[in-house]
Amino acid sequence: MSQPTSALVLYRFRNSIVRFRDDESGVMSLLVLFLFLAMITFGGIAIDVMRFETRRVAMQQTLDRAALAAASLTQTRTPQQVVDDYFLKADLESGLFMVDFSDPVVESVTDAGLRRVTASAKVQSANFFMGIFSPRDFLEGPTTTEAAQGVSQIEVMLVLDITGSMNESAGNGKTKIQALRDASRDFVTIVKANDKKDGVSIGVVPYAAQVNMPATLRAQFNVLNLSSWGGLADQGVPDINCIEFPTAGYNSAAVAVTTPVRMAAVADSNSGTTTTTNFVSVASGAPVNTSRACTTNAETAGTAWVDADVNKVLLPTKDPAKVIEKTDRLTAQGNTYIAVGMRVGTALLDEAARPIYTNLLGGEPGMAGRPADNNSIQTRKIIILMTDGSHVTNNHIVDAFKSGPSPIWRGTDGNFAISYTTGGQALTDGARPTTCSGFPIPASANRFYFLPHMKDNAETARVVATEAEGFGTGALVAGACDPNAWIAAPTWPQTVADGADADNERDLVTVPDGPDADTLPDLVMITATQLDWSEVWRYLRVSWVARQLYMRSGVVGTNNYNTIMNQFRTTYLSNVPNMNVLLQLNCTAARDAGMEIYGIAFAAPIEGQTQINGCSSSPKENYYFNATDGDKLLAAFKAIATDISELRLTQ
Repeated sequence: MSQPTSALVLYRFRNSIVRFRDDESGVMSLLVLFLFLAMITFGGIAIDVMRFETRRVAMQQTLDRAALAAASLTQTRTPQQVVDDYFLKADLESGLFMVDFSDPVVESVTDAGLRRVTASAKVQSANFFMGIFSPRDFLEGPTTTEAAQGVSQIEVMLVLDITGSMNESAGNGKTKIQALRDASRDFVTIVKANDKKDGVSIGVVPYAAQVNMPATLRAQFNVLNLSSWGGLADQGVPDINCIEFPTAGYNSAAVAVTTPVRMAAVADSNSGTTTTTNFVSVASGAPVNTSRACTTNAETAGTAWVDADVNKVLLPTKDPAKVIEKTDRLTAQGNTYIAVGMRVGTALLDEAARPIYTNLLGGEPGMAGRPADNNSIQTRKIIILMTDGSHVTNNHIVDAFKSGPSPIWRGTDGNFAISYTTGGQALTDGARPTTCSGFPIPASANRFYFLPHMKDNAETARVVATEAEGFGTGALVAGACDPNAWIAAPTWPQTVADGADADNERDLVTVPDGPDADTLPDLVMITATQLDWSEVWRYLRVSWVARQLYMRSGVVGTNNYNTIMNQFRTTYLSNVPNMNVLLQLNCTAARDAGMEIYGIAFAAPIEGQTQINGCSSSPKENYYFNATDGDKLLAAFKAIATDISELRLTQ
């Protein structure tokens, strides 16, 4: 049937006007006629658009299939031949009226390990209805597709959970950390086997409550609160470098190397094993390698993977052996801070990290110019984020007590003193006693240093003014103020033991007399050095400081344990809901920067699954994996490795 012309429609319309001119209902009929014509016109326009879109989609689907076939590395014909053949067999114009399809234009790039095919064409569909009121006689639209197979320029960051729960069973006689080592090894092996172009670099960010960096990487950032060590400022704690990036920056993938960032204090701010009743040896302090505030080397001596670099960040490398060596040695400890691991991962994959790569990886072949620009069409940026848990809070030292002079002194005998002076910091502001069990401690004597190891568990009060300090004849009172525990300067011993209790904490340190004929022991003079706050935490748990240096002193205002503890520590990143928000902010920023995020929940609780799923790229069926055991974890890593190099549409 031929379509009605515009002139015919107008002619019929004019005759209708004459016919109804004298009719008293003509006005109403005319209105109905107008509405009828409008419905036909607009409905016809919709038909024109739908007709065109149907043809365009058919051509797009044909182009997609043809490009995929042409891009296959096993394809022996030229891309143009493959695409032409697909169009011929599709016979798109068969049975169609007034529709034209252009011949496809094909461009291709074939290199070692990579084939990329781009195909384009256009469809033109004549309009049946639009031409009534418009000169537009047809609709036309171009379609383009691109497919590729192979590994080209790819930057991968493995952000891996190494928290304490990774020591749990993963099935098949393995722990989760062992399953992670196996899966990581397979991933690296598969990806690098397909990397004929040598374009893949892989880095590793192990995370728990913090992320531990090599000192060379830490030095690339503008850090604050760097620890003293051995009395020298800004040395850093050997083998432990954890940076606390500002929470305000979690809505960005980048961390500029000029941005001031604070170090995490290496401290045990969680455990509490001391009492205030007795003096507890400083052996209860926190040696560095058992700190829970930073991911550290805490392996048992004699195991196969003991070295200073265990659990540290590995900057991206094209050498698969380095990556496998790193993942094979991962050990499990600490609490779960997914947001912290992800923050470091995005910072090291973002283009802003290029100065770091230039300074530290400039000598490695093929690493120059990395990380590539965000959203580069030549490079895929991939983060694999894995956890077996959900966010769990952990304490850290607040900024004010991470570094800087402290009121705490350490003697050459390993004992400690704290000064209570006017204007003193951290609850030490001039509250020292002026009398102690009846013995005067005059202000003029400047005895403002308290030594917990010099304090008896019980003290006899002074009865007669002539009684010497420590030799009162009054009642024996447990926990009473001991004048001999207060000295004018941190140089001790100050006095002989008074024998008031059985342990005699104040016994003098002696050495054999040696050359003297009298064979009496010689006194050893012990001096002390004022500590930086960072070195306080090197030697002592926060709880030891609270109980022994504060509460044991008896000074007014130092008897509440929580008050003292809370001035030094707080929950890192506030609380679990805040950590979840920060994680999702950072994941969104990473995706916006062109990073692809593969998420793996490894036998994780519901909340952990929710957070990893929310962080992953879309479509979720391609980027999110819920691995319930070690075998499924292995399968997830293999699937991701295959996806990186498989045949796929890229446009």
